[in-house]
Amino acid sequence: MSMGSVPNKAEDKVTKKKKTAALKEPVERTGLGKSGEGLLFACMIGLFISVCGIIFMFTKAFFHSDSAFYVQLAVEQMKSGKLFPDGMCYSTVLFVRSPNLILIPILTVIKDWMLARELMVIVMWVILILAVLYCFLPAKDRNMAAAVIACILLMNPYQTADVANETTDMLFFQGAYLTIFFDIVLALGIMHRVILLDKKDKPAYKAALMALLAVVLFLPLLGSVRQDMILTLPLAAAILIFYFLENDQRVSRVLRCRRCLVSVALIGIVVVAGFVCYHRLAMLYWRDSKGMYLTMDKYSGLWYSIGQFVNNITMIYGNVEGAVFLSFPGLSKFVNYFVALVVIFVIPTAALIRYNKHENAFTRFLILYTWVSNLAVIGVFVACNQWAPRYLLSVYLDDCLLFAVLFSEYMKKRERLTAVLAGLVIVMYCVFCHVYFWGHYRDKIGVNPSEELISFLEENDLHYGYASFWNASVNTVLSNGEVQVLPLWDYDANKGVRPPYNPSDYRYWLNNRNWYDPASHPGKSFVLLKNNSLTDEESRKEWIEEYGENPENPWIDKTPPEDVCKEFYSLNPQVLHCGDYTILVFEDNEEMRALGNTLLDAEKQQEQQKLHPEIQ
Repeated sequence: MSMGSVPNKAEDKVTKKKKTAALKEPVERTGLGKSGEGLLFACMIGLFISVCGIIFMFTKAFFHSDSAFYVQLAVEQMKSGKLFPDGMCYSTVLFVRSPNLILIPILTVIKDWMLARELMVIVMWVILILAVLYCFLPAKDRNMAAAVIACILLMNPYQTADVANETTDMLFFQGAYLTIFFDIVLALGIMHRVILLDKKDKPAYKAALMALLAVVLFLPLLGSVRQDMILTLPLAAAILIFYFLENDQRVSRVLRCRRCLVSVALIGIVVVAGFVCYHRLAMLYWRDSKGMYLTMDKYSGLWYSIGQFVNNITMIYGNVEGAVFLSFPGLSKFVNYFVALVVIFVIPTAALIRYNKHENAFTRFLILYTWVSNLAVIGVFVACNQWAPRYLLSVYLDDCLLFAVLFSEYMKKRERLTAVLAGLVIVMYCVFCHVYFWGHYRDKIGVNPSEELISFLEENDLHYGYASFWNASVNTVLSNGEVQVLPLWDYDANKGVRPPYNPSDYRYWLNNRNWYDPASHPGKSFVLLKNNSLTDEESRKEWIEEYGENPENPWIDKTPPEDVCKEFYSLNPQVLHCGDYTILVFEDNEEMRALGNTLLDAEKQQEQQKLHPEIQ
């Protein structure tokens, strides 16, 4: 044995002691860990159960005629065996790939229209949650925390003083924007995987991603060209900007980046193909519809429009009007305003300022996409002086996704306990909103506002009639189709020129013109009139005094029963009363419709003479 062997053994013993001591020292663990992720996932499941309860317990109370069209279209599709049944009139959207396709298989098993519709919304939520998980859980860049937090935030119900606002309506009751959310999230999930591609990946996998992206972007374009503004064009712009910044702002290197050019070229091809197909479908199936588009003729000043935007974005987060600050509603309003300020303005701005400091490539891409998409949507909203919060729901989605990603990155850098507590803070905020929603609307749990009216109509053998839009289709669906109420043109077209409640002057959207054939419904028919309440009239007077114009309130009829055309009273209708409704019963539907046609023809002649006095 050499003399140098002894020191070597001593050094080995010292090294072993150091390793043993190091193992005994507590190791600092960061991020949620599996247990923390499991806890947040369990909280997400709990909130999803609350969402299901909200859908089952409150949908009837907040159901309206816009929501009814999904059911009516699905029923017509089942009867005719066609995707586009004859005579259907649409509005700004062609219902090509829409929620009613989910409704059809449910209706084959469940005959209760409302129950089937509620199940449809729950299925849509499950699909959206799966899309969010797909977005954030690629094998190379798994982020369970971001996926769960995004789902938790999106499942948040909000409220106003009187009725559920458009966030809750569009996501929980009507469900219209769940499809749009799915399109955006799935497209982002595909781009997440495209960004992570490397040379080792098989060509078949790359081609499959591009094919899937093309399908995901193409199908929404068949329904509405608005998807260009919401999804396809912002996505293409974000891709170009992202790869420009990733390649040190060198255009020459971007032009050599196949991934970038193929993605943008694919989106361009999809947009062109989508526009051509949409135009063709519109020519075939939209000819009887009176579509309404965003126009800029309402523009009334930049600051006013910006004020409208700020007001509407806070409405999405639960603007509780008139709430006293030192009260639970006031506290809810303050908290939601603060959350809106942070999520909509502060977080995206801070993320953009610190863009280069974010190590994750998809996080950087999501920051750019959020800014491009939000600026496009907000720009159109302000320029067109819009007032409907639903047009800003894509802003809400983008910012929730971005917040979830950034918050998950924050938790990854914190110690285990801090990360878990931070996640629970988000959960507690959402629990706060759920508890408040259930408590605020507890008197509407299980309420069916049409139950008394439908029973009254059936007792009087009334199964076919007419009403204003907001009092028509809603009652048809709530009666399970036993009573068919058709929407009329229920407001004045030009300062009182159009006579109200003419059964021959029907709505040109969200219905079927074949439903109005009087020969198919001989015998008794009725006109349903919703009486304006005293509070409605008082509110209207206050509005006129403050703003100098008549309010545009779609939830109540603008014409009281006494303003119905005198000509229809000449047919001696029977006048019935049920709750807030006055019902005019006509013994002969064909006679009433013949009178309606005569009045409508005379009205059209008068309008033509006013517009073109030179024509004799």
